[in-house]
Amino acid sequence: MRVALDAPIQTSASLLDRIVGSGRALLVVFETPGCAPCESLGPTLEELAREFNQRVMVVRVTDSAEGWLAARYHLAYVPTLVFWRGGREHSRIKGNPGPLAIRAHLEFLLTGEHPPDHAEGPRHTLSACFGGPARAATPRALLLASS
Repeated sequence: MRVALDAPIQTSASLLDRIVGSGRALLVVFETPGCAPCESLGPTLEELAREFNQRVMVVRVTDSAEGWLAARYHLAYVPTLVFWRGGREHSRIKGNPGPLAIRAHLEFLLTGEHPPDHAEGPRHTLSACFGGPARAATPRALLLASS
């Protein structure tokens, strides 16, 4: 059975290791809900998934604010686009640089020819949460000075 990869795959962080471990050429886009630069990437990712069908898998991870995920993949901004080949990170882009820059990175990922120019675009600083919302510290014990 053959799966059509002509649209971005939206996945959770829990399946990301399995996808990266497949060794395929990947574009993994780390994003969060409510991020305008992330949302504006949608049409570009749709177009690139069709154009690079069967050559590059386009994956969107929307739960990037999970602290362990941000730490593991060294995420400071969303969107962050990470290009993978053979299970190894090949390059990354912070922000939404537009379709031409992303296409140039995908071509370089596949061919190794014509290294693309450095690219960055509009982005938001990631606010990652480790284990839920922060709580106010309450004293665990009270020390009294003796007289």
